[in-house]
Amino acid sequence: MRKHLFIPILILCVSLSTPVRAQGGVRLESISVALWAEFDQPSMLVINEFIVSQNITLPVKVTLRFPSDGNLIAVAYEANGQLVNTPFESPVAQGEWQTITVNVDSYAPYRIEYYQPLEREGNTRSFYFHWFGDYPAERFDLHVQLPADSVNVTPSPAFDSLELAPDGQHLVGTTTKSGLKMGQSYQFKIEYERESESLSDPSTANQVQPSEPIDENTTGRVSVDQIPWIIGLVGLAMIAFALFFYWRSLRGTPATSTSGRRRHRSTEGTADSSQASYCHECGTRSLPGDRFCRTCGSRLRAE
Repeated sequence: MRKHLFIPILILCVSLSTPVRAQGGVRLESISVALWAEFDQPSMLVINEFIVSQNITLPVKVTLRFPSDGNLIAVAYEANGQLVNTPFESPVAQGEWQTITVNVDSYAPYRIEYYQPLEREGNTRSFYFHWFGDYPAERFDLHVQLPADSVNVTPSPAFDSLELAPDGQHLVGTTTKSGLKMGQSYQFKIEYERESESLSDPSTANQVQPSEPIDENTTGRVSVDQIPWIIGLVGLAMIAFALFFYWRSLRGTPATSTSGRRRHRSTEGTADSSQASYCHECGTRSLPGDRFCRTCGSRLRAE
């Protein structure tokens, strides 16, 4: 009797414990990490996308880590080609890292996105990524996108491939790993150099960019040091014009007056000459209206 009861009880216990183990032991079908350097911000955009294995009973909670200096911007899942926000628990700080828990209720791709600062030294940029292996994953893909003008690109470990993207705007490096086990971490570091600070997102090309600083050599700019000289020259020119016109006015008035006086005197002289008479006795010239000579007293003859 006891033997017959033991077998059904054992089967019942196994059947009840199976879903519990499935929910507690989350497995990932794939995890894809995209690192986009200097895309639409002068930092690294990290897109961490995962798909839960279909052998797992839903819903489940998936907890992921990201650096404490990371700026979380999106937690979503893909539905009909569109990203839809999904519920999640607020990040919890744990030393140099933060953890975020996502509520997964479908086998669609889920993702978290965040920005993380690049380490800079002169023209050199570097970035470090760490997958802790909190869940086993059947496939792990790393996709790194750098601006096309990047040089001396040094990935560690090396990429499986590195090539220029068809759009000519980016360098793309990829790495693929298979069968990552629970606790099997993956660490990656990228270092590159570039002189430009421009962003590689094509949509930022139409945005107004800061102009070059204005200095003494800027085309069309008049130096402040030259302004007093320019004002002084203009003032001297105005004074010279004023003196010139004043001098002309002084010359013009006497010339007209003298000419008038000369013409008047000439007319008077002509009139006097035509009316002049002389004494027939002594020859003294008489003036108009004289009847007797002013010298000898002789009676003047009428002309």
